Amino acid sequence: MQWSRVKSILIMILLLIDGFLIVNIAGKYVSNYYRTAENAHNITEILERRGIAQGALFELPETHTLPVLQIDRSRADEDRFAVGLLGGDLVRTEQPDGGTVYYESAQGVLNWRDGGVVSGTLKPKQYTRPRDHAAAQAYACEVLKAAGISASVDWQRSEDGGTVTASFPTAGVPVFNRTLTLIFREQDIELTGWWTFGMPYITKSGNYVAFSATDALFNLISKNEIAQIDKMELGFLLSESGGGRVQMTPGWRVDTNAGSFFVDSLKKSSVFV
Repeated sequence: MQWSRVKSILIMILLLIDGFLIVNIAGKYVSNYYRTAENAHNITEILERRGIAQGALFELPETHTLPVLQIDRSRADEDRFAVGLLGGDLVRTEQPDGGTVYYESAQGVLNWRDGGVVSGTLKPKQYTRPRDHAAAQAYACEVLKAAGISASVDWQRSEDGGTVTASFPTAGVPVFNRTLTLIFREQDIELTGWWTFGMPYITKSGNYVAFSATDALFNLISKNEIAQIDKMELGFLLSESGGGRVQMTPGWRVDTNAGSFFVDSLKKSSVFV
């Protein structure tokens, strides 16, 4: 057999294989498209039967798999945070149980509680209350930078410009209750929030959760009085897991007329966020 004929046969075989793969991939894509469309249609029908409206921009998100993560409390980072805000001459007092640490100086007071909950009142030198949104955000950025938080954060501002909230994502998705809120008052700044330092980690292999938006939505509307669904977003929620460790649980935040709920992928329960 001539080499040219062998080469032609090989080319034909490769073309057939490529064609089979293309048809297979296209079939899966089309099947997934119709399945997604059918789910969205079914959701719409169920919501309508229950008298629940959908916001103009509402879309049913796709299902993604996220891990259950853990983060250890870092006393050293908390100390650096406090020094950055209150100065190196602060007085540090730790409770006997070790769960809460207090800091105090002429520039304010601060405390870190077990699990990473922080609150305090700051009195920066020559402080002047910001006049508008932009000034408040710029001031908040300077405060957090002094505290050692220089990572790219997401900002939320109140309507009057007097409150700024900072958060940052993990694994490309938001952590809904990991925030630092700064309230700019006339004489001082109130700081509250729940924050973590360091890298989160997985404690055991296979610790991933696939929780569909459809299941989360059914769970929510079966347990709460909802009149309208506006938005769904996948992310994490912090919760204390003991021993100074914080757990990051994946789930869905659902924005509704009754407020924003987080539907836990593990407990299958919903809480306000």
